[in-house]
Amino acid sequence: MSNRRVSWIDLAKTLSLVLVITVHSLEINLFSAILTGVAIPAFFILYGLAHNNEKHHHNIKNLLRARFMALMIPYFILSIAMLLIYTSTYSMFDLGLTPGEFVFWTIYGNGPIQRVSHLWYLRTMFFAIALLSIFDRYLHDKPAALRILIALSLPAMGVLIKTVAGVELLPWSIDSVLIALSFMIIGNEIRKYQNLSSWGIAPSFDAVALTLSLVLFVLLAAFNGYVNIGMSLYGFSIYIYMATGLLGTYFLSVLSYHACNNFDIALKISKFNNYSQEIYEIHPLMIELNVQLLGGLTIWNAFLIFPDTPLFLINLLSAVFVSWLLASKIISNSRILQFVFLGRTKPRTLSQQSSPAIQSTKGDIDALSHEPVRSSEL
Repeated sequence: MSNRRVSWIDLAKTLSLVLVITVHSLEINLFSAILTGVAIPAFFILYGLAHNNEKHHHNIKNLLRARFMALMIPYFILSIAMLLIYTSTYSMFDLGLTPGEFVFWTIYGNGPIQRVSHLWYLRTMFFAIALLSIFDRYLHDKPAALRILIALSLPAMGVLIKTVAGVELLPWSIDSVLIALSFMIIGNEIRKYQNLSSWGIAPSFDAVALTLSLVLFVLLAAFNGYVNIGMSLYGFSIYIYMATGLLGTYFLSVLSYHACNNFDIALKISKFNNYSQEIYEIHPLMIELNVQLLGGLTIWNAFLIFPDTPLFLINLLSAVFVSWLLASKIISNSRILQFVFLGRTKPRTLSQQSSPAIQSTKGDIDALSHEPVRSSEL
Protein backbone atom coordinates (compact mmCIF):
# COMPACT_ATOMS: atom_id res chain seq x y z
CA MET A 1 0.00 0.00 0.00
CA SER A 2 1.45 3.37 -0.99
CA ASN A 3 2.35 6.00 1.55
CA ARG A 4 0.06 8.38 -0.37
CA ARG A 5 -2.85 6.05 0.27
CA VAL A 6 -2.57 6.21 4.07
CA SER A 7 -1.36 9.80 4.37
CA TRP A 8 -5.01 10.85 4.43
CA ILE A 9 -5.08 9.76 8.08
CA ASP A 10 -2.18 12.05 8.95
CA LEU A 11 -3.81 14.91 7.05
CA ALA A 12 -7.15 14.35 8.77
CA LYS A 13 -5.41 14.52 12.14
CA THR A 14 -3.51 17.64 11.10
CA LEU A 15 -6.77 19.34 10.12
CA SER A 16 -8.32 18.26 13.42
CA LEU A 17 -5.42 19.78 15.36
CA VAL A 18 -5.80 23.06 13.47
CA LEU A 19 -9.51 23.03 14.36
CA VAL A 20 -8.65 22.55 18.04
CA ILE A 21 -6.23 25.48 17.92
CA THR A 22 -8.86 27.55 16.12
CA VAL A 23 -11.38 26.87 18.90
CA HIS A 24 -8.83 27.85 21.54
CA SER A 25 -8.01 31.04 19.60
CA LEU A 26 -11.63 32.21 19.65
CA GLU A 27 -14.07 33.42 22.23
CA ILE A 28 -17.03 31.07 22.67
CA ASN A 29 -19.44 31.84 19.83
CA LEU A 30 -21.49 30.03 17.20
CA PHE A 31 -18.48 29.37 14.98
CA SER A 32 -16.34 27.91 17.76
CA ALA A 33 -19.33 25.90 19.00
CA ILE A 34 -19.71 24.29 15.58
CA LEU A 35 -16.01 23.40 15.45
CA THR A 36 -16.19 21.68 18.85
CA GLY A 37 -18.54 19.17 17.26
CA VAL A 38 -15.62 17.47 15.51
CA ALA A 39 -12.25 18.83 16.68
CA ILE A 40 -11.71 16.40 19.57
CA PRO A 41 -13.93 13.45 18.49
CA ALA A 42 -11.88 13.05 15.31
CA PHE A 43 -8.77 12.26 17.36
CA PHE A 44 -10.52 9.54 19.33
CA ILE A 45 -12.18 7.97 16.28
CA LEU A 46 -8.96 7.98 14.27
CA TYR A 47 -7.06 6.47 17.19
CA GLY A 48 -9.58 3.62 17.25
CA LEU A 49 -9.08 3.23 13.51
CA ALA A 50 -5.32 3.01 14.02
CA HIS A 51 -5.36 0.69 17.04
CA ASN A 52 -3.61 -2.57 16.15
CA ASN A 53 -5.96 -5.14 17.68
CA GLU A 54 -4.07 -8.22 16.64
CA LYS A 55 -0.81 -7.06 18.17
CA HIS A 56 -2.22 -5.80 21.44
CA HIS A 57 -4.66 -8.60 22.35
CA HIS A 58 -2.03 -10.43 24.36
CA ASN A 59 0.44 -7.65 24.99
CA ILE A 60 -1.55 -5.07 26.93
CA LYS A 61 1.22 -4.47 29.48
CA ASN A 62 3.71 -3.25 26.87
CA LEU A 63 1.08 -1.12 25.19
CA LEU A 64 0.08 0.59 28.42
CA ARG A 65 3.71 1.15 29.40
CA ALA A 66 4.38 2.88 26.08
CA ARG A 67 1.19 4.94 26.29
CA PHE A 68 1.89 5.91 29.90
CA MET A 69 5.32 7.19 28.95
CA ALA A 70 3.99 9.07 25.92
CA LEU A 71 0.97 10.64 27.63
CA MET A 72 1.08 10.58 31.42
CA ILE A 73 4.75 11.52 31.87
CA PRO A 74 4.22 14.77 29.90
CA TYR A 75 0.91 15.25 31.73
CA PHE A 76 2.53 15.08 35.17
CA ILE A 77 5.60 17.13 34.24
CA LEU A 78 3.63 19.87 32.52
CA SER A 79 1.06 19.97 35.34
CA ILE A 80 3.84 20.50 37.88
CA ALA A 81 5.41 23.13 35.61
CA MET A 82 2.08 24.98 35.40
CA LEU A 83 1.76 24.84 39.19
CA LEU A 84 5.25 26.27 39.67
CA ILE A 85 4.66 29.03 37.12
CA TYR A 86 1.33 29.96 38.69
CA THR A 87 2.80 29.99 42.19
CA SER A 88 5.72 32.19 41.16
CA THR A 89 3.51 34.68 39.28
CA TYR A 90 0.53 34.62 41.64
CA SER A 91 1.22 38.13 42.95
CA MET A 92 1.11 39.53 39.39
CA PHE A 93 -1.59 37.38 37.78
CA ASP A 94 -4.38 36.41 40.15
CA LEU A 95 -6.68 33.98 38.35
CA GLY A 96 -9.08 33.74 41.24
CA LEU A 97 -7.57 30.80 43.11
CA THR A 98 -4.65 30.46 45.45
CA PRO A 99 -1.64 28.22 44.78
CA GLY A 100 -3.02 25.87 47.45
CA GLU A 101 -6.31 25.58 45.58
CA PHE A 102 -4.35 24.95 42.39
CA VAL A 103 -2.59 22.06 44.16
CA PHE A 104 -5.96 20.62 45.23
CA TRP A 105 -7.32 20.62 41.69
CA THR A 106 -4.12 19.08 40.39
CA ILE A 107 -4.43 16.18 42.85
CA TYR A 108 -8.17 15.93 42.13
CA GLY A 109 -7.16 15.23 38.55
CA ASN A 110 -9.60 17.69 37.01
CA GLY A 111 -10.24 21.41 37.19
CA PRO A 112 -10.16 24.13 38.34
CA ILE A 113 -13.82 24.72 37.50
CA GLN A 114 -14.14 26.78 34.30
CA ARG A 115 -10.35 26.67 33.96
CA VAL A 116 -9.64 23.07 33.02
CA SER A 117 -6.35 23.10 31.13
CA HIS A 118 -5.81 21.50 27.74
CA LEU A 119 -3.80 18.75 29.45
CA TRP A 120 -7.06 16.98 30.27
CA TYR A 121 -6.80 15.44 26.81
CA LEU A 122 -3.56 13.57 27.57
CA ARG A 123 -5.01 12.11 30.74
CA THR A 124 -8.30 11.17 29.12
CA MET A 125 -6.60 9.61 26.14
CA PHE A 126 -4.43 7.37 28.31
CA PHE A 127 -7.29 6.02 30.42
CA ALA A 128 -9.50 5.55 27.36
CA ILE A 129 -6.73 3.57 25.63
CA ALA A 130 -6.33 1.40 28.73
CA LEU A 131 -10.05 0.62 28.75
CA LEU A 132 -10.08 0.06 24.98
CA SER A 133 -7.29 -2.50 25.33
CA ILE A 134 -9.20 -4.42 28.00
CA PHE A 135 -12.45 -4.11 26.05
CA ASP A 136 -10.83 -5.44 22.89
CA ARG A 137 -9.05 -8.30 24.63
CA TYR A 138 -12.22 -9.80 26.05
CA LEU A 139 -14.79 -8.80 23.43
CA HIS A 140 -12.90 -8.89 20.12
CA ASP A 141 -14.44 -12.26 19.22
CA LYS A 142 -17.96 -11.38 20.39
CA PRO A 143 -20.71 -10.18 18.01
CA ALA A 144 -20.11 -6.70 16.61
CA ALA A 145 -23.64 -5.73 17.63
CA LEU A 146 -22.71 -6.26 21.29
CA ARG A 147 -19.60 -4.10 21.00
CA ILE A 148 -21.54 -1.33 19.26
CA LEU A 149 -24.29 -1.50 21.87
CA ILE A 150 -21.74 -1.09 24.65
CA ALA A 151 -20.07 1.77 22.77
CA LEU A 152 -23.37 3.61 22.40
CA SER A 153 -24.20 3.17 26.08
CA LEU A 154 -20.91 4.61 27.35
CA PRO A 155 -21.69 8.33 26.77
CA ALA A 156 -24.97 8.02 28.67
CA MET A 157 -23.12 6.22 31.45
CA GLY A 158 -20.60 9.06 31.72
CA VAL A 159 -23.31 11.71 31.88
CA LEU A 160 -25.28 9.63 34.40
CA ILE A 161 -22.28 9.24 36.72
CA LYS A 162 -21.75 12.99 36.72
CA THR A 163 -25.45 13.65 37.37
CA VAL A 164 -25.65 11.15 40.23
CA ALA A 165 -22.39 12.41 41.76
CA GLY A 166 -23.81 15.93 41.81
CA VAL A 167 -20.46 17.60 41.14
CA GLU A 168 -19.49 20.01 38.40
CA LEU A 169 -16.33 18.07 37.57
CA LEU A 170 -15.70 14.37 38.17
CA PRO A 171 -12.30 13.34 39.54
CA TRP A 172 -9.91 12.47 36.73
CA SER A 173 -12.68 13.36 34.26
CA ILE A 174 -14.29 9.94 34.30
CA ASP A 175 -17.13 11.08 32.06
CA SER A 176 -14.80 12.27 29.30
CA VAL A 177 -12.93 8.95 29.45
CA LEU A 178 -16.13 6.99 28.77
CA ILE A 179 -17.13 9.33 25.94
CA ALA A 180 -13.65 9.06 24.41
CA LEU A 181 -13.79 5.27 24.74
CA SER A 182 -17.08 5.22 22.84
CA PHE A 183 -15.55 7.11 19.92
CA MET A 184 -12.50 4.82 19.97
CA ILE A 185 -14.60 1.66 19.85
CA ILE A 186 -16.55 3.02 16.88
CA GLY A 187 -13.31 3.87 15.09
CA ASN A 188 -11.96 0.41 15.84
CA GLU A 189 -15.09 -1.24 14.47
CA ILE A 190 -14.58 0.71 11.25
CA ARG A 191 -11.03 -0.65 11.11
CA LYS A 192 -12.32 -4.23 11.31
CA TYR A 193 -14.31 -3.70 8.12
CA GLN A 194 -12.23 -1.09 6.29
CA ASN A 195 -8.71 -1.64 7.62
CA LEU A 196 -6.94 1.59 6.59
CA SER A 197 -8.69 1.88 3.27
CA SER A 198 -10.22 5.19 2.30
CA TRP A 199 -13.76 5.93 3.38
CA GLY A 200 -14.42 7.34 -0.08
CA ILE A 201 -16.32 5.44 -2.76
CA ALA A 202 -16.08 7.41 -6.00
CA PRO A 203 -15.34 11.09 -6.69
CA SER A 204 -18.87 11.92 -7.86
CA PHE A 205 -20.52 10.06 -4.98
CA ASP A 206 -18.08 11.52 -2.46
CA ALA A 207 -18.75 15.06 -3.67
CA VAL A 208 -22.44 14.67 -2.91
CA ALA A 209 -21.81 12.81 0.36
CA LEU A 210 -19.32 15.42 1.56
CA THR A 211 -21.75 18.24 0.84
CA LEU A 212 -24.63 16.54 2.62
CA SER A 213 -22.49 15.49 5.60
CA LEU A 214 -21.12 19.03 5.98
CA VAL A 215 -24.58 20.61 5.89
CA LEU A 216 -25.97 18.10 8.38
CA PHE A 217 -22.92 18.48 10.61
CA VAL A 218 -23.19 22.27 10.72
CA LEU A 219 -26.92 22.16 11.49
CA LEU A 220 -26.54 19.59 14.28
CA ALA A 221 -23.43 21.20 15.78
CA ALA A 222 -25.05 24.65 15.77
CA PHE A 223 -28.12 23.23 17.48
CA ASN A 224 -26.08 21.31 20.05
CA GLY A 225 -23.98 24.33 21.02
CA TYR A 226 -20.53 24.56 22.57
CA VAL A 227 -19.06 21.26 23.78
CA ASN A 228 -15.99 20.60 25.91
CA ILE A 229 -16.09 17.15 27.46
CA GLY A 230 -12.94 18.00 29.40
CA MET A 231 -15.07 20.53 31.31
CA SER A 232 -18.13 18.23 31.33
CA LEU A 233 -19.96 20.47 28.86
CA TYR A 234 -21.95 18.16 26.61
CA GLY A 235 -24.09 20.62 24.67
CA PHE A 236 -27.81 20.00 24.29
CA SER A 237 -27.32 16.23 23.98
CA ILE A 238 -24.30 14.00 24.25
CA TYR A 239 -25.69 11.88 21.41
CA ILE A 240 -25.91 14.85 19.07
CA TYR A 241 -22.23 15.30 19.92
CA MET A 242 -21.59 11.67 18.97
CA ALA A 243 -23.38 12.26 15.66
CA THR A 244 -21.45 15.44 14.85
CA GLY A 245 -18.21 13.68 15.78
CA LEU A 246 -18.90 10.90 13.27
CA LEU A 247 -20.14 13.24 10.54
CA GLY A 248 -17.23 15.62 10.98
CA THR A 249 -14.65 12.84 11.02
CA TYR A 250 -16.16 11.35 7.87
CA PHE A 251 -15.95 14.73 6.17
CA LEU A 252 -12.33 15.35 7.21
CA SER A 253 -11.26 11.81 6.30
CA VAL A 254 -12.78 11.66 2.82
CA LEU A 255 -11.68 15.22 2.05
CA SER A 256 -8.15 14.37 3.21
CA TYR A 257 -8.06 11.23 1.06
CA HIS A 258 -8.92 13.09 -2.13
CA ALA A 259 -6.59 15.95 -1.23
CA CYS A 260 -3.65 13.56 -0.77
CA ASN A 261 -4.45 11.83 -4.05
CA ASN A 262 -4.67 15.03 -6.07
CA PHE A 263 -2.40 17.61 -4.45
CA ASP A 264 1.22 17.09 -3.45
CA ILE A 265 0.96 20.00 -1.04
CA ALA A 266 -1.55 17.97 0.98
CA LEU A 267 1.15 15.36 1.61
CA LYS A 268 3.48 18.09 2.84
CA ILE A 269 0.81 19.53 5.12
CA SER A 270 0.15 16.07 6.56
CA LYS A 271 3.73 16.06 7.91
CA PHE A 272 2.60 18.72 10.37
CA ASN A 273 1.25 15.71 12.25
CA ASN A 274 4.85 14.70 13.00
CA TYR A 275 4.99 17.27 15.79
CA SER A 276 1.36 17.23 16.81
CA GLN A 277 1.74 16.37 20.49
CA GLU A 278 4.32 19.06 21.12
CA ILE A 279 2.22 21.61 19.24
CA TYR A 280 -0.88 20.66 21.20
CA GLU A 281 0.97 21.02 24.50
CA ILE A 282 2.60 24.35 23.59
CA HIS A 283 -0.07 26.27 21.67
CA PRO A 284 -2.13 27.56 24.65
CA LEU A 285 0.97 29.38 25.91
CA MET A 286 1.21 31.25 22.61
CA ILE A 287 -2.45 32.25 22.83
CA GLU A 288 -2.22 33.35 26.47
CA LEU A 289 0.84 35.48 25.74
CA ASN A 290 -1.01 37.21 22.91
CA VAL A 291 -4.04 37.86 25.11
CA GLN A 292 -1.95 39.27 27.96
CA LEU A 293 0.31 41.40 25.76
CA LEU A 294 -2.04 42.43 22.96
CA GLY A 295 -5.57 41.86 24.18
CA GLY A 296 -5.98 45.30 25.75
CA LEU A 297 -4.71 47.37 22.83
CA THR A 298 -7.19 50.04 21.77
CA ILE A 299 -6.21 49.62 18.13
CA TRP A 300 -8.59 46.67 17.89
CA ASN A 301 -11.49 49.10 18.36
CA ALA A 302 -10.75 50.44 14.88
CA PHE A 303 -12.24 47.23 13.51
CA LEU A 304 -15.84 48.22 14.11
CA ILE A 305 -17.56 45.20 12.59
CA PHE A 306 -15.32 42.37 13.80
CA PRO A 307 -13.04 43.83 16.50
CA ASP A 308 -11.93 40.38 17.69
CA THR A 309 -10.74 39.24 14.25
CA PRO A 310 -7.15 40.65 14.32
CA LEU A 311 -6.34 39.07 17.69
CA PHE A 312 -7.93 35.80 16.58
CA LEU A 313 -5.71 35.69 13.50
CA ILE A 314 -2.63 36.51 15.56
CA ASN A 315 -3.58 33.78 18.04
CA LEU A 316 -4.15 31.20 15.32
CA LEU A 317 -1.03 31.92 13.30
CA SER A 318 1.30 32.09 16.29
CA ALA A 319 -0.24 29.04 17.95
CA VAL A 320 0.22 27.01 14.77
CA PHE A 321 3.52 28.21 13.34
CA VAL A 322 5.47 29.35 16.41
CA SER A 323 4.50 26.12 18.18
CA TRP A 324 5.61 24.15 15.13
CA LEU A 325 8.96 25.95 15.03
CA LEU A 326 9.55 25.31 18.73
CA ALA A 327 8.62 21.65 18.30
CA SER A 328 10.63 20.98 15.14
CA LYS A 329 13.72 23.08 15.82
CA ILE A 330 14.16 23.03 19.59
CA ILE A 331 12.23 20.24 21.31
CA SER A 332 13.11 17.61 18.72
CA ASN A 333 16.83 18.28 19.27
CA SER A 334 16.86 18.14 23.07
CA ARG A 335 16.79 14.96 25.12
CA ILE A 336 15.43 16.79 28.15
CA LEU A 337 12.65 18.55 26.25
CA GLN A 338 11.78 15.34 24.42
CA PHE A 339 11.23 13.70 27.79
CA VAL A 340 9.16 16.63 29.07
CA PHE A 341 6.85 16.81 26.06
CA LEU A 342 6.91 13.25 24.75
CA GLY A 343 7.93 11.05 27.66
CA ARG A 344 11.11 9.79 26.02
CA THR A 345 14.74 10.86 26.01
CA LYS A 346 16.29 10.04 22.65
CA PRO A 347 15.99 12.79 20.01
CA ARG A 348 14.20 11.34 17.03
CA THR A 349 15.77 10.80 13.65
CA LEU A 350 14.06 11.77 10.42
CA SER A 351 12.52 8.32 10.09
CA GLN A 352 11.04 8.58 13.57
CA GLN A 353 9.22 11.87 13.11
CA SER A 354 5.69 10.84 13.91
CA SER A 355 3.65 12.27 16.74
CA PRO A 356 3.04 10.33 19.97
CA ALA A 357 -0.05 12.40 20.58
CA ILE A 358 -1.77 12.24 17.22
CA GLN A 359 -0.99 8.81 15.88
CA SER A 360 1.00 8.62 12.66
CA THR A 361 0.31 6.34 9.75
CA LYS A 362 3.91 5.18 9.37
CA GLY A 363 4.54 1.55 10.19
CA ASP A 364 3.44 -1.78 8.76
CA ILE A 365 1.61 -0.17 5.87
CA ASP A 366 1.67 -3.19 3.60
CA ALA A 367 0.20 -5.42 6.29
CA LEU A 368 -2.30 -2.75 7.33
CA SER A 369 -1.19 -3.20 10.92
CA HIS A 370 -0.62 0.55 11.29
CA GLU A 371 1.85 0.25 14.10
CA PRO A 372 3.53 3.65 14.37
CA VAL A 373 7.18 4.33 15.04
CA ARG A 374 6.16 6.44 18.02
CA SER A 375 3.41 5.59 20.47
CA SER A 376 1.11 8.33 19.23
CA GLU A 377 -2.27 9.04 20.69
CA LEU A 378 -3.53 12.62 20.47
